[in-house]
Amino acid sequence: MIRVNLLEGTAEHRVSVQKTKVAARRGQQLFMVASALLIFLIALGVDHLWTNNAHADAQSELDREQEVAKKLEADIQRKNELEAEIKQVDERIKVIKQLRAEQKGPVAMMSAINERMPGGPADFRLEQIIQKGSHLQIIGTSLNQQVIADFSRQLEFSNGLFSSLMLSIEGQEVKLDDIADRKEADRKEADPKEPAKKGKDADPKAERVETARVFKFTIDCDYNKPRAEESKPATPSK
Repeated sequence: MIRVNLLEGTAEHRVSVQKTKVAARRGQQLFMVASALLIFLIALGVDHLWTNNAHADAQSELDREQEVAKKLEADIQRKNELEAEIKQVDERIKVIKQLRAEQKGPVAMMSAINERMPGGPADFRLEQIIQKGSHLQIIGTSLNQQVIADFSRQLEFSNGLFSSLMLSIEGQEVKLDDIADRKEADRKEADPKEPAKKGKDADPKAERVETARVFKFTIDCDYNKPRAEESKPATPSK
């Protein structure tokens, strides 16, 4: 009967199998390391490409924003220039309107005084109007104090055109011939074609009365010039 040594063959087989397993395990480890390295390189490449694309997009967006910012800056500068030009024009218009208002001021003043002078046969005469800045001094004469008071009241109620009125009246005796001559001068100035009359022929009472009492008045007041249109308060819309 033939005997076979199975134990020795089994040991060698075990060693061989063990070596095979070790080699396979090392191969797996190397494959895993290589795979991991490959995946890392791929991920790194993808990240690099994505980063470059994002950087390019961001740079392009930044360039567009900078162009828009430059355009806006130019628009803002142009806007500021236009606002400065408009402001200068407004200032010129304001000055022109103010000058026009000041030029119309004396005309409006004389017109306002003339409108408030007593009419009809009232013996009333303005002799002098003195203006110093906004202050006025109106000097005249009349034979009737009430006429003077009415004239002063008309100036006082002038919608603010004349304000801070102070009236002073002084009576004095004057020859009737002088009064007649003065009336004749006023009449001739009003109507140069009217025949001249002098002295006692103009007033029969002059034969009986030689003098009359004349009241000289002085009105001190402030004249408020008409304001330019832009300084007037705006009318509220309905």
